[in-house]
Order: sequence, then C-alpha cells, then structure tokens
Amino acid sequence: MPKSNENEKKSKMKKADAISWLLHSIKILLGDQGIRRYIILHYNPTLKHQLEKDIRTFDAFVKPGKTRADKNKEIETYLKYVIKLKKDIVVFTATNVQQHNKDMETHFQSYIVDNDNKCVYVIDPAFNKNKENFVGIYYAEVTHEVMKPFFEKNHYEIKFVRLTKPAQTTTDDVFCQSWSLLILLNLLNNKNYENNFEFDIPSTKLEKYDMLLEFYKTIFRHMPELRGNLKVEYDGSIKDFGFDKEDEKELLSYDPYDLLISMKKSNM
Repeated sequence: MPKSNENEKKSKMKKADAISWLLHSIKILLGDQGIRRYIILHYNPTLKHQLEKDIRTFDAFVKPGKTRADKNKEIETYLKYVIKLKKDIVVFTATNVQQHNKDMETHFQSYIVDNDNKCVYVIDPAFNKNKENFVGIYYAEVTHEVMKPFFEKNHYEIKFVRLTKPAQTTTDDVFCQSWSLLILLNLLNNKNYENNFEFDIPSTKLEKYDMLLEFYKTIFRHMPELRGNLKVEYDGSIKDFGFDKEDEKELLSYDPYDLLISMKKSNM
C-alpha cells in the first residue's frame, strides 16, 4: 500500500476514534442534571417551576451504603414535592435504578407533570405501541414501579407519549438520554403534549441517527457557552482513559465542536 494511502487510512481511523469519544462526551453532558435543566430553560424560559429542586434528573446509581429502596424513596420524596407545585407544569427525568454495583445500564425517561389537570406524560424512548404494555427493548422500570404507583395513588392519569416507532430498538442504541431530551423539548414547544399526537420517529437507524446528530448540532449552535463544557468532558475522558502519549496527543488535537459540525449521519 502506498504510504500516502496508509496515512490517509490511519487519519480516518483516528478521526473515527475521536468521533466515538465526542459522542461519549455528549451522552455524558446530556445526562447531567445541570446541563439538562440549562437546555430545557433555554428553550422554555417561561416555565414557572425553574429551580434546581424543581427540574431534577435522577441518575441510576445507588450511593455506597444505600439500597435501591433508598433511591426509590428519594424519588418519592421529590414526587411529593412535585404534586404541590400548582399552576403550570413540572418537568423532570429519571433513569432505571441499578440492580447491583456492577450494573452500568441506564435508561432515561422524562416526565411532564400537569398538576392542574392531574395528568403525567411519560417519555420512554423505547416505547413500542405494538407490544403489550408498550414495552420496548428496555423496560421502563422506574416509570412502572415508582412513578406510576405514586401518581395513580394520588389520582393522576398516566399517559405514555406515543411514538410512531421506538426510538431505541437495539441494545447498541445507548442514546436514551438524548432521545428523552429531544422528545421532551418537542413536546414542550407550544404545549404539544396536550395534543395527543404521535411523535414521529424515522424508520431507519441511519435516519434516526441523523435526527440525533441535527439535535446535537442545534444545541451547541444555539448555546455556544456549552462548547466549553463539551471540550472539558472530551479532553478529560481521553486523558483519563490511559492512551499512550502519541495517541492521546492526536485525539486531543481535535476540537470537539468543530468535529461535531463536520459530522455526517454516516459517522454516527
């Protein structure tokens, strides 16, 4: 193989590695409570309940010395607070709680609580309208076993947001934090959640990823201040991984925002 072709191949491989780390960094950011709240308020500045204690994101992880039951009680304590917030809606996110300390699977679900009409809209990216109980590739455990019992006990109606197709159909789609936020923002726009319509999910995996990619680009275009957070996460993830100096230097030579803007759906 000519040296120029070999160098070009190595360059493409290194860029592909950089894109993998970029996507990893975006997933971390969009799963962060503070970042999610910031993005939600950017697009919905008139939300009545804006405080940090209002717009929560409950991660999957059980703290040392605590149990899954303790985590569920923490969520229920928050829910008791939520139903007291009248006038306008309350939005929050939660993930399935880890089964054990080696369980790293998370499944993000977002919620719109309309206290005035006693209705909760549930966003599950794996929602499958064609299966019994709307169960998809991931089971919305925190919804079915924590949220639903609590709200039904308090006489709220639970409505799963209908998707034309599941956003997540295979376990290698780990973008639930992104899908849940993307769909939530769409539903908050002009109170679309009240219209009882199906949210349109593309048919093919490539077109789904194109939707996500455009969502990412839009966020970082509209909120340039988040580009610094992206770079910190990208650089930190690479430095913590333990690459040799040459590989680390090459990966760090990419600006994550510029890399994102240059991406095509095939890169996803």
